[in-house]
Amino acid sequence: MLIQAKTPQEQTHRDRFFRRIATQRHVYAVSGEDGLARVPSRTQRGRDVTLFWSLPEEAERWAKVVAENPRVKDLTLSDFLGEILPALAELKRLAGLDWTAEPMEIEADPTALAERIRLETLDAFVIKVVSEGRLFTLEDSGGPALMVSGTGEGQQFLPCWSERALAEARIAGLWRDMLASEIPLQSFIDRTLLWLEDRGALVAPEHVAGALSLELAPADLRSRLIAAQSN
Repeated sequence: MLIQAKTPQEQTHRDRFFRRIATQRHVYAVSGEDGLARVPSRTQRGRDVTLFWSLPEEAERWAKVVAENPRVKDLTLSDFLGEILPALAELKRLAGLDWTAEPMEIEADPTALAERIRLETLDAFVIKVVSEGRLFTLEDSGGPALMVSGTGEGQQFLPCWSERALAEARIAGLWRDMLASEIPLQSFIDRTLLWLEDRGALVAPEHVAGALSLELAPADLRSRLIAAQSN
């Protein structure tokens, strides 16, 4: 599980990292002669911690401290979730969040970190679509684009996004003839989610290419959206 923050200051540090990358959809690392920069864990003997930052200027600030011949790497959220964190898990390394060389350092298990990021992304999605009253899917003459679920045998899911640009970024390959379709939020709640429920399908807010996204039951997302509307 995610290594717990021990103080309110550490919790603020950790949660700020999550909020930033959930909204900006980028993470920053430093690459040197030995790969991505890492340091020995302060909490688990024999384990290394690969370092990440939520702001590029912070990665630049510490680059020469943590690596030889450093270069800041801009990682998309898709690459971070789909490639980097699974590789760290395989190597039994931890992830360091917004490293600063101070005694207060947050070290996270990569698998738990990925799950937390997906939940933070979901929260950010709900806030944004409720605020703007709309969201986006991909559609063609045959209807909405559905994908085969990675979590339910034989199930499908509907990917959806809070921004048109995020939806349009997925128009390629089998979806090259798709168009981004704007759906009013209330119509999505009253019609689209019920349609998915009738089909036994799931829904994947802010679906990330190349990474296992968070797939929800339509009723789960509906309850989150309705709760946010009432706040």
